[in-house]
Amino acid sequence: MNTLCKTLVFIFALLSFSQVVAQGEEGKTTYWIYTYSSELQDYQIDGIEEDQLVLNNGSWDVKIPLDELELIALPPKPGTLGQLIGGGLGGYCGGVVGLVLGFITWGVTGAHENGGFIVGGGALGGAIAGAYYGSRFGGNLLKGPPETLVDMAMWNLDEKKEWIQNSLINSY
Repeated sequence: MNTLCKTLVFIFALLSFSQVVAQGEEGKTTYWIYTYSSELQDYQIDGIEEDQLVLNNGSWDVKIPLDELELIALPPKPGTLGQLIGGGLGGYCGGVVGLVLGFITWGVTGAHENGGFIVGGGALGGAIAGAYYGSRFGGNLLKGPPETLVDMAMWNLDEKKEWIQNSLINSY
């Protein structure tokens, strides 16, 4: 197997694996929880114990009193503008890096008859990887506001419990 094939196989395997990992992370619904005194970002709602909401951020459980709960929102989605800018810039930079690495590989291996394939493959692989990771980074960098699910500022304790139990916990 020549160098070009090895490089392309490595790049496509890396991209495929990173997409599988990203899909596994997206399977859990997280929320932004606002109380009268704090903001908790990217927490999963695990349940209600007595008059407290049980949350988990992936590392530890947190309990907050339901009477302090003010608002529940979904995290902001990646921004389209950021994805376009990041993808374009990432694709361009990745292509340049791949082109340079392709020329280096071509010069080191001395495979002058396959030079176009090595250089072109490096540039193409770098552009694809740069566009993918650039769009992810750019989309996360330029996010919009969180999407409010419910404003509970004027609700009583029983209304909060019932809505959370029916809409968020039992909806799985």
